[in-house]
Amino acid sequence: MGNFLSRVDVYNEGYVSLNHAYVQMYKFYTKLIEADDVDEEVANVLREILLVFNPTLDRIKSEMTVKTRYKEEAEPSQKAVNGTTSSVASQPVILHGNFTGD
Repeated sequence: MGNFLSRVDVYNEGYVSLNHAYVQMYKFYTKLIEADDVDEEVANVLREILLVFNPTLDRIKSEMTVKTRYKEEAEPSQKAVNGTTSSVASQPVILHGNFTGD
């Protein structure tokens, strides 16, 4: 082996890219199923991938270190709201869809 990376190290490094891939596949899938001439075989394969991928992303995120999951900025961005300021945090987005067709 010899690479000295733990599973959590790999999760910390790869989660954002995996989440981005999931979001891109989800967007593609939702456009495809709205097409007049949808290819059911492709749509079904994408649906199955998304069904398995979603809880897997949740599991990866749950095993990431807390510092990585909740990225702290050196200077949090500030947004004025009614004369006050509040910190605006950016979090990765996991879309949860109904892929069963119900």
